[in-house]
Amino acid sequence: MTGAELPAPGVPGEPCKLITAVVPDGGADLPLMKALRKMKGVIRANCISCLALPVLTETKVRRGKLPEPLLAQVIEVLVPEADAPAIFEFVCQHAGIDSQNRGIVMQAPAPFCSAYVLPEGVPDESA
Repeated sequence: MTGAELPAPGVPGEPCKLITAVVPDGGADLPLMKALRKMKGVIRANCISCLALPVLTETKVRRGKLPEPLLAQVIEVLVPEADAPAIFEFVCQHAGIDSQNRGIVMQAPAPFCSAYVLPEGVPDESA
């Protein structure tokens, strides 16, 4: 099933987009996720730490060797297809992607997602 197809009758859901941002570790992940929740109402977001290679920076290494890996954050946001352009722009601006060496943001179709709400009393993320 592609993002353009509709789910079977009786199955709740809608076409969605998966927005993925890879940003350097530096504390930008939690403020971005809080801003997505507070300003855009996004609750389907995930963040993981990983090692990344600075392949686009001017790093000098010996021939045949890779640069030292750096800690990075991968932020995934699942949004309805109709909201994807605005959320994509918001993520780019909030993560400072227009600055040099600030990461990358990409968008891809997700097969389908269903809306849900968090129950009352669920605490916000800790700082």
